[in-house]
Amino acid sequence: MKCYSDRQETLWLDVYGELSPEVRPAWEKHLETCRDCSYEREVLLQLLENVKEAMPVPPLSHKDAEALQNDITRKLKEQQGNTWFRKPFLSGYIRPIHALAACCMLIVAFGWFGLKGLQHTTSVQTVSDLGIEEQMIAKDLDLLENLELLEEMDTLEKLGQVMDRGETTI
Repeated sequence: MKCYSDRQETLWLDVYGELSPEVRPAWEKHLETCRDCSYEREVLLQLLENVKEAMPVPPLSHKDAEALQNDITRKLKEQQGNTWFRKPFLSGYIRPIHALAACCMLIVAFGWFGLKGLQHTTSVQTVSDLGIEEQMIAKDLDLLENLELLEEMDTLEKLGQVMDRGETTI
C-alpha cells in the first residue's frame, strides 16, 4: 500500500467524482499499472455503494427545496451582480436600521455640542487689563508672530542703504 499513501487525495477525489479533467488521464494511466490503488478504488466505490443502499438520502420537502433554491440563487446574484459598495451593506454588515441609529446619534451629538458652544462666550481682554508681566509676554508673542515681517523689513532697509551708497553689486 505504499503507492496508495502517496496518492490518497487523488483517490478520494476520484471516488467522489471530483477529480479535475487535467489530472484524470494521468490518474487512469496510474490505475492501469498500480494494483494497490486500483484495488483500493474498487473497495471504496463498493463501500460508498453499500452506504447509499443502507441509508438512502431522504427526499427534500417542497419547502426545503424552495429554500435551498432561493439561497443558491441569492448567493449567485451576490457574486455576479453586486458592486463593491452594496455587498457589505445588503449582506448583513450594515443594516438600514443601524445606519439610521448612527445618523440620529450624530445629529444629537452635534446638536448638544453646538448648543454648548453657543452658551459659552469668550471674554476679550485688552492689554491694559493685563498685569506688567502679562503685558511683556503679550508683546513677546506679538513680536514672535511678526518676526518674519520684521526680518523682511530689515532686509529691505539694508537694500535701501546699499542703493543709497550707489553700489551696483549686491
